[in-house]
Amino acid sequence: MSAQPLDLCLGISLAHARLQRVLDDTLGTWHGIGHADFILLHTLARAEGGRLPTAALAGPLGVPVSAVVRRLIPLEKTGHIVREAGHVTLRPAGSAVLGEASATAGALCASALQGLPTGAADAAAALLNHLAPAGAAVLA
Repeated sequence: MSAQPLDLCLGISLAHARLQRVLDDTLGTWHGIGHADFILLHTLARAEGGRLPTAALAGPLGVPVSAVVRRLIPLEKTGHIVREAGHVTLRPAGSAVLGEASATAGALCASALQGLPTGAADAAAALLNHLAPAGAAVLA
């Protein structure tokens, strides 16, 4: 291994922070949601029936369930989701904003990856899946 493990992990953390900041700023400006909101809506959209237990949303965000609940409150007030009996369901308004935001996020991500050497994106995906195998809902 040519890169020192600590330097590699710190670099991954820095890259994540920069990408998250760009996504937060752009998604907030154009769609009124942040990066974490986008992850929640995206995760719900991929679930069967657009419905998941609240606790299932903690993993994709990497936060405790209490933090998920706090994040869900504004999404519920804006009509993007509905919470009931320990479950969260994506509403049509959430699907609509997710569709629009997905195009924006996709373009930002494509721009961030532009110019990578052939095979680098596949190697990066393999590394991320190695580091966070439970994050398959985000990486799959």
